[in-house]
Amino acid sequence: MKLNVEVLGRKTQKQSMNLNKEKINQYFTQYFQNKPALPKIHLFDTLDSTNTWLKQNGACGDICIAEQQIAGRGRRGNQWLSPKAENIYLSLNWCFETIPVHLSLLSLVVGLSIAKALKKIGLLDHGVKWPNDIYWKGLKMGGILIESVASATKKTTDLSVVIGIGLNINMPISAGEKIDQPWVSLSKVLGQQIDRNQLLALLLERLIDDLQGFEQLSLAQFEQQWQQWDVLQGQSVSVLRQHEELAGVVQGLDTQGRIGIRLASGPLQYFSSAEIRLKKIGMSSGGIIPSKYCQETSLM
Repeated sequence: MKLNVEVLGRKTQKQSMNLNKEKINQYFTQYFQNKPALPKIHLFDTLDSTNTWLKQNGACGDICIAEQQIAGRGRRGNQWLSPKAENIYLSLNWCFETIPVHLSLLSLVVGLSIAKALKKIGLLDHGVKWPNDIYWKGLKMGGILIESVASATKKTTDLSVVIGIGLNINMPISAGEKIDQPWVSLSKVLGQQIDRNQLLALLLERLIDDLQGFEQLSLAQFEQQWQQWDVLQGQSVSVLRQHEELAGVVQGLDTQGRIGIRLASGPLQYFSSAEIRLKKIGMSSGGIIPSKYCQETSLM
């Protein structure tokens, strides 16, 4: 897929590529535009957090996008650095009529959706780092934060979630000086400034299509796709569990989305993301030790 890129001075180029709801809608394919109800996009110049705004104001299917977040956050409450008009800060309010059987796989499926969308615009050598990060050649490009919200219907069988996605798109190196782990932007890899409106349309189409099929998720298909995009498979990692640090080699996932690690002591054990912090041996410690500017596991 060819990206829409204008060769202009940086200031003029940034102005021409500011986020715009009409442009995003124009980039949706005819197939997507013919759907019964297009998602409602709420676009802001600055917000505390797109996830927080949707949790407080959003209806099912609503999308919240901001040019800047001043209180973006990641997994375990870590701050997500959000420079203005450079990246994608996106949240989607999604409602399930019944609680999906494979709910624990949701963040992984979202990660696969992002990876597939990035491949469509020409990115290679990227993948998903369990449980919810996007990496390119060992460098962090983005992350995911999923939070549940109270159901409007009050039914115990309903489930509403807010899915937050953050991607480094056009962020210059100077804007990321306070990030304490290796990172990369999409424009750096592709060698050009990216039209975020076009990328958002592509990403939203892929994500919404995958979410619409999530309740009928095929485990066999998921496993096949995960094997294709898993950046940790076969890698040596260290595992921090409470006050214990373990070493082992990643050996896929179980059907609940827990990561399998063949420990140095011998046994294969499965861990949930709530139980452990994980670091690939040889990577920055930023993935394990949270700090003020740590982008450990995602945003919003």
